[in-house]
Amino acid sequence: MLPSSIEKRNSNGIIPRQLFTMEHEELLEKGESWMKRTAKSCMVVSTLITTGVFTAAFSVPGGNNDDKEGSPNYLGKPTFLIFALSDSIAMISSSASILIFLSILISRYAEEDFLKSLPLKLISALLALFISIISMMVAFSSAFFITYYYGSNGVPIFISALAFIPIPVFIFLQFRLWSDILYLAYMCSFLFRPSKRMIH
Repeated sequence: MLPSSIEKRNSNGIIPRQLFTMEHEELLEKGESWMKRTAKSCMVVSTLITTGVFTAAFSVPGGNNDDKEGSPNYLGKPTFLIFALSDSIAMISSSASILIFLSILISRYAEEDFLKSLPLKLISALLALFISIISMMVAFSSAFFITYYYGSNGVPIFISALAFIPIPVFIFLQFRLWSDILYLAYMCSFLFRPSKRMIH
């Protein structure tokens, strides 16, 4: 609408913003319900990943060497370094996604929160969850490779390659959601933002 009409009142003394809010109360409730369901479901997945990678950090592949104060047997191998780094990244990113999803659940769900705050939190949480899934798969592959690779055995390589299948599946299933959130929250608001330039 024209910027000059933003503060004009109708016959009932209501400005356009108030009328829009009144007529879309049901949409606001549906958005809040969907956001909470999504955050709860993804939070369960993040918690499972956190639990798994936390356990893997203290039950290292190949076991520990009791003669060297309990240090891991394959500590010097490059694949063990990959395991340690990927497991740590998975732990940190999944914990971050839990905290972001928790902040979504305890949000006040005001109308203005749906414009920037909640979409940004949801995108950040999903991105952190995606990073944790990738890191978890890398940790699993490296641990499997360390434990079962002997000589020219190709089975561990094949299993490690199969472990990366969930990553493109996750991208395929969640890409539409990410693109819709980015488009609606940022592109649309940019396109319809009132211009400061005045025509004389």
